[in-house]
Amino acid sequence: MDRDIRWDDLRIAFQVADQGSLSRAGEVLGINHSTVLRAVNRLENGLGIRLFIRHQRGYQLTDAGRLLEDRMRPIVGEVQRLCNTLATADSSPGGTLRISTVTDFSTFFAPLLYRFRQEYPQIRVQIVATDDVMSLSGGEVHAAIRIGNEPRETDLIARPLSVVALRYYASEDYARRYGLPVTLEEMNDHLWVLPTGDKSRIPSVRQLIDQVRPEQIAFQSNSFNDIEAAVRAGMGIGPMSSVNLRRNETDDERLTEVTLPLPQSGSQMWFVYHKDLRQSARVRALQEFLQRHIHQG
Repeated sequence: MDRDIRWDDLRIAFQVADQGSLSRAGEVLGINHSTVLRAVNRLENGLGIRLFIRHQRGYQLTDAGRLLEDRMRPIVGEVQRLCNTLATADSSPGGTLRISTVTDFSTFFAPLLYRFRQEYPQIRVQIVATDDVMSLSGGEVHAAIRIGNEPRETDLIARPLSVVALRYYASEDYARRYGLPVTLEEMNDHLWVLPTGDKSRIPSVRQLIDQVRPEQIAFQSNSFNDIEAAVRAGMGIGPMSSVNLRRNETDDERLTEVTLPLPQSGSQMWFVYHKDLRQSARVRALQEFLQRHIHQG
């Protein structure tokens, strides 16, 4: 049995285990299907054991394959973090900086990052817009913009940026046609634009959903960007974040704030990165830039 096991073969087999198919693993790694297949076959031949059972729906793990996936995951993450640390070790900021942010706020950060690039033109910025929490320990991104409670993982550093407030608005056109509610008893005389999914559990949103009859809800979405667009179009009254309002501050005069007897909702925005990158010039440059340009409120 040949014990000359290649690191690349282990890395590729891990992606097959993680993704469940040769094609998806190839897409993640940027290599073709046949290269992935050769690596898996070579590794299995070298180990003298089957890692996968091939079937029409993909690659199912054997016991040995599950062991490979479990043991390789922290190793792959550690190697990626090492590469990130080495790539950002230069004392002058430059190179690629990958940032994850909440989907609803990605358009808010685009003009900010344009200004950041004017100060640091040697830094190439990549945004990953997702509502999932991307692994900083696994090296998927260099830094993340997160909303909510302060991250408690011991290997992460979190710096506060801003408090994101949630308030209710209607378009001026809606206010002219229907007026605005003043009390909770008037809620069901109006049309509402409300979030779904996890965002419907925000305290002020949850209390409103409990008060409003379903037939008064004109539009729903799991995206606050969609909610904002529907409110501005006059479909109804809906919640908007202070981040999105600042993004569109030039035309906020077309909106009217609706004061409701509901609990005030506010969530902290954090700039988060792995402790291994605390000496990274590009991460430090972005943190300091955002702390200067994103104001509380």
